[in-house]
Amino acid sequence: MTHTDSNAMDRLFVAVHLSPDASASLGAWADKLKPQASFRKWVHPQDYHITVQFLGDTSRERIPELTAGLSAAAAEHAPFTLGVHEAGVFGASVSPRILWAGIRGDVDALAKLQRSVVSRMETYGFVPEDRPYRPHITIARKFQGDEKFSMDIIGSPPVNIQWDVHELVLFRTNLHATPMYEIVGVARLSRNF
Repeated sequence: MTHTDSNAMDRLFVAVHLSPDASASLGAWADKLKPQASFRKWVHPQDYHITVQFLGDTSRERIPELTAGLSAAAAEHAPFTLGVHEAGVFGASVSPRILWAGIRGDVDALAKLQRSVVSRMETYGFVPEDRPYRPHITIARKFQGDEKFSMDIIGSPPVNIQWDVHELVLFRTNLHATPMYEIVGVARLSRNF
């Protein structure tokens, strides 16, 4: 008899995934930066995403109901197009915590989708964050170079990277795996707009 742990917890978050082509193009740009920018961890291209809401440690048993809630939120939105625009850092400019790529395209549609998700997830007991929503794609974490970090060596990602957003994804974090994020739920945006 197989026994599943009903108390199993997963670290979950809701995100917009990049298309495989967009991820590959952004990964190629990141590969060119690695020799000049000493970050401890570079994000695997299959893990590139735009976080919509972080849910945190959540019972595995809740994945079906959360996916259903996300599907209801997603159904209120039409597909839209995003792209990559510029790069930046979070943390001290000389030794940043995060290197990110910014978002362009229909950022208003993304913001509306994010508000719908946060509102829907609040009904499941997930408290919204206090800080403003700042959509981005994390490229690398924890600068560790001997020299001070400079944005001059980073430049900007290629401006031709764009993709169509057709779904929300519920991800599980597998901390010691590569790639690290596993899709456990998908919610399609509506075409009836």
